[in-house]
Amino acid sequence: MRFLAGSHHYGHLTWRPSSPEEHSVLDQTIEDAERYGPPVDDVLSAGEVSLHSDLLLHGSEANMSTRRRCGLTLRYCAAEVRAGLDWNQKGVIVSGSDPSGHWVNPPRPAAE
Repeated sequence: MRFLAGSHHYGHLTWRPSSPEEHSVLDQTIEDAERYGPPVDDVLSAGEVSLHSDLLLHGSEANMSTRRRCGLTLRYCAAEVRAGLDWNQKGVIVSGSDPSGHWVNPPRPAAE
């Protein structure tokens, strides 16, 4: 994985939709990303993880192995926080309540 050291200090950056030729998993591209920090390679072996802020600009080459590569993003905040980008549609309240109803808190699917 390659990340741009210190890029998380810039906060949420404006991105554009990636073109199909860019093969971006999240379909998001930051123009001139190199200006946000020096590139650092973090070589991970099978079974290792990287734990970092989701604001850190990062990426990797395509996975050419037969094994799956997995990514997981977790965000934690108080119920009083107001989310943009429709993130409140996906939020799950883990403790307490949200009297304002801002967080949709989708119901857990029924067990099959």
